[in-house]
Formats: sequence, C-alpha cells, structure tokens
Amino acid sequence: MVIPAAIPENAVYELTPVDGNPSSRANLQFVLFYKTDGNKRSTASQSMRDAYYQVLSHYPILYGQLKRKVDEQLGNTKVQVSVSKEMHATCMPSYTEFDVKELVSDIQEANYNWATWPQPLLSICPVRRPSTDEKPDDPLAQCVVTWHADGMGLLISVDHSIADGVGIDILLNQWAGATRAALSSNNTEASMLELPVDYDHASLYKELCQEEPQKDWFVEYVDSVDLAQAPTEIGAIMDSDTRSPASVELALRAHVHSLRILPSALHKLYAEMHPSATTRHIPVIRLVYALMWQCFADAASLDAQPNASYFLNVIHSARKLVNRPHYIGNAVCPVYMRQTTAQLHTSTRQLAQTIGNNMHAVSGPHWLATLLMLQDSERYKKFLTVFANPRAKQLTVSNISRLRFFSVDFGWGAPVHATVYPMLIPGFATWLPLGASGGLHILWNMPDSVAERLKNDSRFTRYVEFLF
Repeated sequence: MVIPAAIPENAVYELTPVDGNPSSRANLQFVLFYKTDGNKRSTASQSMRDAYYQVLSHYPILYGQLKRKVDEQLGNTKVQVSVSKEMHATCMPSYTEFDVKELVSDIQEANYNWATWPQPLLSICPVRRPSTDEKPDDPLAQCVVTWHADGMGLLISVDHSIADGVGIDILLNQWAGATRAALSSNNTEASMLELPVDYDHASLYKELCQEEPQKDWFVEYVDSVDLAQAPTEIGAIMDSDTRSPASVELALRAHVHSLRILPSALHKLYAEMHPSATTRHIPVIRLVYALMWQCFADAASLDAQPNASYFLNVIHSARKLVNRPHYIGNAVCPVYMRQTTAQLHTSTRQLAQTIGNNMHAVSGPHWLATLLMLQDSERYKKFLTVFANPRAKQLTVSNISRLRFFSVDFGWGAPVHATVYPMLIPGFATWLPLGASGGLHILWNMPDSVAERLKNDSRFTRYVEFLF
C-alpha cells in the first residue's frame, strides 16, 4: 500500500460541488463486469490492490475529510476537504474483495439487472450521510471487487464533490495500466508510474484565471442567467431529508428503468426519417432525443396540468456511435429547451431540427474542461442550474459515451459490461454505448406510471426496448 508522501501538515482544498444539490450527498459510482477464468484472483488480486493504492497516492485529496460550512453572511455553502497525515487512519480510501457464488454469465443473461448483482457490489450506498464531528463520512474513494467463478465485478465510488465522470475515467485507466504493468513483469508490486494529472486545484484555478475563454454562445448565455428564474429541484435528495441513506436509495432506485436501443433500431429510425436521398439529413442522435422527448411528454402529460411545459436538457452529446456520417461527432453540445405539450405535437423530424437549432457547440473545450474541474464557482453554479438541474417534467440526458469506461483493461480484456450505478434524480437518463457497433443502453429514472405508458406506446417501442 502506497501512502502519499508529500502531504502538507494541514492542506485544505476549497471545492465547488460537481453537481451541487441534489448530488451534494451522492457518490458517483461505476460498475464493470469482466469475463475471466476462475484462477485470476490468485494471480492478479495483489497486483490490483497494490496498483489501486499506488495510483491513488498521486491524489492526496482523496485521503482527506470533506466538510461543508455555511457562510451566514453570503448565504452559500463552502465545501472543503481537509487533508493531514494524521487523517490516514480514518480517511484511507477503502478496497475490499469478496468471493461470490453468482456467475457473470447469469448476470449477463438477466441484462445486468442489479437485482442479480452480488450483494457486496451493492454494499456501498451512493447516498452519503451528512458528516458530523463524531461520525465523519465514509472514505472519499471506495472500491469493491467481487471474484466469480467465471469473471470479476468491480465498483469504484468517489464522492461527487471531488470528481466527475472524467476524473473517475482517469483513475480507472491509470489503475488498469499499473495493474497490467505489474502482471506483465511477473511482479506482484505495481510499478511506479509518472501520472499525467494530480488533483492540484490551486494550479488549475490559476490556469483558469490566466486563460481567456472564447466568447461563444455558451459562455455568454451562462453568464447572463438569472438564477432566480431557474427551475428548482423536485423530488431530489435534500440534505434536510430525515430518511436513512439506504431507504432514500431504495426508494429512488426503484424508479430507474433500463432500456436499450440496438444499432438496427437506430438505422431504422434514420432511414424512416430520410425517405429519399435528397432529404436534408439530421444526425440520428437528435432524432432519438426528439422521439424520446415527445413520447416522455405524452406519457407524463396525463399527470400534469393541460399544456404543461417540458424541458429537454442535454448535458453533453456523444462521440460517433458508429462510423457513419449521420451520427453526431465528438463535440460538447449543451441543449436547454422548453416546449409545451402542444408544441411537442409535431413530427419527430421537425422537433429534431428544432433541437439542432438549440444545440450549441462549445468552441473552447479546453477552457470548459478546466471550468468543470470545480473552480469558477459562480459560473459553474449557473452552468449546473441551467444544464443539469433536473425536475419531474424534464428529460435530462447525460451521455458518457465520450469516456473510456468501456475499454478499461486490467490485463484480461475490456469489460463485458460497464454502467453507472443508477442515478437517483427524477427525470435523469444516463446514456451509454453498447459497443463499437453502436447502439445505446439507457438508465432512466422516471415514475412507474410514465414507464408503463411508454411500454404501450408503439412509436416508442418500435425502436426502444425495456430490459427491466
């Protein structure tokens, strides 16, 4: 086990929560399943453990304690991580392993329904307890590994105030690389790596202040947002919630539905919306946004006021799902739209064109990436309020297919399945690619009544199938 060597006696990191409230009490968690032979634990277990701590040693912030302090004068909350060498005993990132009876092949057959996951993978609750002086939070980074007779399961969990999907993507790939290096050298000790990134927030903030972002629509629009007019959360996890984290998790996870759109369905949708070679082409991903938004609004409208408003909120869009020209390219395209029920009663093609008109590519991706590393708190708060503020009548799309979770190789190939532990926010849909051939796996938190109506909507089920 490697302990960070260069930790100041009293280091304090000032943070802006990555997703603010309601995710201020949540861990961001990714689960991966691998198919391997049953002997991998004996040959790889120690190398994986050593590599995990060796990589985390480059991120001393993960060895600290997170606290939130309310500024009574300004009325806002400061998020701090305090790190000191004395905290190692209580704040050490955790790593646990279990032998389980479940088979990965059986979990595959059940479409990775989390009801079939081994219990140890569900042992880390994504809803964090509010910390107290007497009872601090769980470690900021936690990992559970399950060894099956035919494979391995892995859950990595990091406090969402500390890291987003990009950060965990970096950690996973660095960890996998260190493990492969140790196994290839027939050495149980993980080799020391020169890692490209440290969580040095002071340096990142300095770079942000020195960099001039390009004045595109995104920057200007976010800067002009009036937070008083922004939508508020409905049904999200609040710090004042008196229920236990486990009961909140189970209540919200019950409404997460797993859906799949196969590559053949994507091609069928595109072909049907482009009846001739002269028809103006629309990227298929926008057609999917339009179709799902229309069907979702129709299904939800029976529980809403007449001609209610519905929001489409695309946090960022996808890489090319397959190598075909009608898929959107690798660009960050935030969308924030509102339409009434009547406005949504148009053709899917027309709505997809409208979505395209409201898609705004960020022309300064390096600046945006720096911004998303938690520093410009006021602008970031506005960004999250506008683009990541879920509500019951809102379809929020978070598409993580730009990241590399689906190819993390510890030495026995890519995972057979990678997923986000179900998001606990109503109206939130996480989109993941099915593989190199294209297609989407979608985890969507919606009321059961809406899900049942979608299952009976032939427009929807023509392209989308419910897994559970």
